[in-house]
Amino acid sequence: MFDDERAGSLVLHDIICPNLLRKVTKVRRVSKLEVFSSKLCVSGARNVRFLLVTLLLGLLVGCSSGDAQVESELLSAEQRIDALQQALNAGTLRNAAIIRQYSQILRKDRPELSSLLSVLEREATLENPLYVSLRQRFNGIKNGTENFESWTEKVEELQSIQTASNTAVFNDALSDTVNVIADLSNGSLARVNAVSKEADMALNNSKEQGPGSQYVGNPHYGRWSHGSGGSLWAWYGQYAFFSNLMGGRNYYYNSWAGGRGYSYYHDMGRNNYSSRSQKSSMRDVEQRSRKQFGSSGKFKSPYAKTRSGASGVSRASTAQSKSLFKSPYAKSGAGSKSSSKFQSSTRSSGFRTTRGASRGK
Repeated sequence: MFDDERAGSLVLHDIICPNLLRKVTKVRRVSKLEVFSSKLCVSGARNVRFLLVTLLLGLLVGCSSGDAQVESELLSAEQRIDALQQALNAGTLRNAAIIRQYSQILRKDRPELSSLLSVLEREATLENPLYVSLRQRFNGIKNGTENFESWTEKVEELQSIQTASNTAVFNDALSDTVNVIADLSNGSLARVNAVSKEADMALNNSKEQGPGSQYVGNPHYGRWSHGSGGSLWAWYGQYAFFSNLMGGRNYYYNSWAGGRGYSYYHDMGRNNYSSRSQKSSMRDVEQRSRKQFGSSGKFKSPYAKTRSGASGVSRASTAQSKSLFKSPYAKSGAGSKSSSKFQSSTRSSGFRTTRGASRGK
């Protein structure tokens, strides 16, 4: 009996134990898998936290770096504008001095222009609309009243203001006013930093635009009003005298665009002496004209090519002219350098006030 019971017990043991062993082994295996998964989840969570922290730190560093650069550019821009203010107050800019001297000479020869010349003389002072605009653009950034989508756009605008506030560049920009006065003298006074009117027309196949043509299209002196006949140039009040000089002649955008001559603003300084809203307006009027005249093949862009005619401008001006914002309808390969045979005599001889030397006869 004992042997039989023992044998039965052994048989039962052999039947039960393997199943139990398999279950225990399975449990152990599941337990190991769960431990591994748990470790993997913990490790993954740590990696995610690490990535989030790294990303957050990167954003903070980027913002901090951007703010630091904006502050640096603000300081540089303010220093430039303050230096320009001092130069205008001291009367040390060459072309500002020529504006005053040309005005005095022409006032004697053409006293009927006295009121207009008084307005143009302000171009040599802090009332110059280019300078006023630079101050407004800078203050808009400094005071936070001008909105930007990113700090990089803000830096770009500040760098543009710095370039335009460079005294050498601003002196070149004043050449447009000098040449407006020179053209009012009917050739008695020589243009500066630009070729003569006759050379300009020959170089650029431009048309006679009349007195003040360097200002047409410049948003600091007027604006384009839109009508069924096209966009029409409207002078701001203090410059309306130019319209009277031309007997009420109108400048329509499309005809002006195809026949305009060289001016510093349009062909060298347009990018840095235009605010963002002014650039937007210029693009808008060009697009309007294209829609209106494009289908007939009569559309012309004023910036399809850069006009030749600059003479003796500073290196800083030459460098900044390469960054002009382009018309979407511009042609490639347009140069801005004038032929040597058309170089103005003012490049090498300097400014002279004697009638025989400074007057273009």
